[in-house]
Amino acid sequence: MSVTTDMFKQAMGRFPTGVTITTAFDSEGAVAGMTASAFTSLSLDPLLVLMCPAKDAECYGPLTEASYFSIHILAGHQGELAWQFAKSGAEKTAGLTIAAGPFGTPHIQGCLAYLECKHHALYDGGDHGILVGEVQHIELDAESTAPLVYCQSRLGALPAL
Repeated sequence: MSVTTDMFKQAMGRFPTGVTITTAFDSEGAVAGMTASAFTSLSLDPLLVLMCPAKDAECYGPLTEASYFSIHILAGHQGELAWQFAKSGAEKTAGLTIAAGPFGTPHIQGCLAYLECKHHALYDGGDHGILVGEVQHIELDAESTAPLVYCQSRLGALPAL
């Protein structure tokens, strides 16, 4: 039996992941961003993380060309925000107040964690890029809430362990 793209998507969809939003300001100062579950820590020395934007995403250029970008780790109640940033062509920041972090990246309030990253490297990953950032600044939410997880095309809060 040969492996198909659909089978691969179904298999990967059974692996629960955390949900993040990656943002950067584009060359005109507008927020560019996307929801991503393809995110992980990479190194402790230096402090590196990676996320994998699709090359055909409208925000691919701004995210991969920015000197700094931000990662927002979403809380269990932020499912609507995740869907808002997952849509192409939508006004992703509608209804949001976006501040600038210490390194000038977009900062969405109320997330479990906010990481500002300096562009470290960009690698080819097939139809995705592998964007590596060196973490320069972290803010943690004072309230300990459940993270948002994605599995089998659904979002939900991780139950208490």
